[in-house]
Amino acid sequence: DGKVHIRDLFEMRLIFEPEAAYYATLRASDQELEQIFYYGRLIEEKIKKNEDRTEVEQKFHRAIANATHNVYMEKLMPVLYQAIDKGVVLSQLHDMLVKDTIRDHQLIMEFMKARNAEGAKSAMKIHILHAMKELGIDK
Repeated sequence: DGKVHIRDLFEMRLIFEPEAAYYATLRASDQELEQIFYYGRLIEEKIKKNEDRTEVEQKFHRAIANATHNVYMEKLMPVLYQAIDKGVVLSQLHDMLVKDTIRDHQLIMEFMKARNAEGAKSAMKIHILHAMKELGIDK
């Protein structure tokens, strides 16, 4: 069943992405943070212009993963990309998910900018939970 596979992908995101946001917030250089914020703003622009944001969404999450400075994060990127690809396609059918994405990304970036690792971790978890709820895969 396709929904089960999507749920599995998003559960994997729940397992590692909040922690990635935590460590990225602690370890990112100012330049790495700026790169994360750049992609975050670009995603918002693409959403507002109704343009495909898949590639930029991947770059945003990869920039966070890279900022953890953990060599094993690279091995998790294919799972993350699969989940993002499916999420972006499905989000086009869910207006609330698109609004949540903008708000959630802003919150993640706000906590990262303040170097509040716990806040960034929580915001990332909420972001993924919002997506799962809107996609009906939170059960």
